[in-house]
Amino acid sequence: MPIALEITLILVLVALAVGLVPLLFQLRQTAQGLDQFLLSTKKDLSQIAEDVHASRLRMDNLASTLQQTLCEFSVFAKTVGELGSRVKELQAEYRNSLEATSRIVGSAIGGISAVLTFLKNRQTNPAPE
Repeated sequence: MPIALEITLILVLVALAVGLVPLLFQLRQTAQGLDQFLLSTKKDLSQIAEDVHASRLRMDNLASTLQQTLCEFSVFAKTVGELGSRVKELQAEYRNSLEATSRIVGSAIGGISAVLTFLKNRQTNPAPE
């Protein structure tokens, strides 16, 4: 092998080694930075997972409370509806009894008026001879 080729080959290998050393050094720094980033991200994701879990527990508690409140409100609304129906029935019964009472009182007043008219007419009419 000619000497010039050997020198060229050595120079290429030296240049390659000189170029690879900073590249490998930068690659090592990048790997260390990536490792730190991944550790930081792991901690952040762990905290986020805990926060999401706590939020989910609060939402479950809120949903349970809301369900219980709506159930109680449903019972209350049903009771109010039944009470309204009963008040309507009582109002109808009162109206019917009031109408019946007014008919009875009207009939009694009409009867008393007829008796008084009869008695008045009897007293004012002269007895036939």
